[in-house]
Amino acid sequence: MNKARMWKSYLGVPLLAVLMGMGSAYAQSLAKADEKALKDMAIVNMTEVEAGRIALQKSQNAEVKAFAQQMIDDHTKGLEEVRTVAQAKNVTLPSEPDAKHKAMAKKLQAMSGEKFDKAYLEMGGEKSHKEAHALVVKTQSNAKDADVKALAAKLQPVIDQHMGHVQQLASTMKGMKSGTAMGSSGAGSTGGSAMPNAKDKISTQQQSSGNTDNPANPANQTTNPPAR
Repeated sequence: MNKARMWKSYLGVPLLAVLMGMGSAYAQSLAKADEKALKDMAIVNMTEVEAGRIALQKSQNAEVKAFAQQMIDDHTKGLEEVRTVAQAKNVTLPSEPDAKHKAMAKKLQAMSGEKFDKAYLEMGGEKSHKEAHALVVKTQSNAKDADVKALAAKLQPVIDQHMGHVQQLASTMKGMKSGTAMGSSGAGSTGGSAMPNAKDKISTQQQSSGNTDNPANPANQTTNPPAR
């Protein structure tokens, strides 16, 4: 018994301490910058999902709504991937977007119609995805943890595809709006308007004026002499 207690004293307690120390070291092994990168990637995905849901409720444009649905689908998957890595690294992620992105959502909620579509494509589309692109590129370069690097590399192609999509969509909508405006302005000058143009107006004034040199003036019209 004494020998058993002695071995327990020499081996059991130190071994337990070593195991506990290893567990603690693993839990704290992720660098602070890597932990922040995981949290920022989670916020990026949550923000896009939230903005997409607002767009589905408020937009009347079919293409904008289709883009919003893609954002919800793709960024929900992205968020799950971030959560998987964070769980493996014992990192607690935020449960909602930060103050800056909450303010963006609040602005979108206050808009409607074409104004909303334009703001959503600018804020939730181009601006947010540029920020997301910068984040994943920086994380791939600076992260210490291989899994965090791999996560950023996995998310980047989707983010870049979204950025290209929203830029094309915004350009198309701008072009359609510009074309409509040109068509509306052209209708007044080439359509069946009763308003004469400047040239016709001058011609009319010349015909109706008292200018004796004007052939249209009755005073200058040639009359045939009476037959004899």
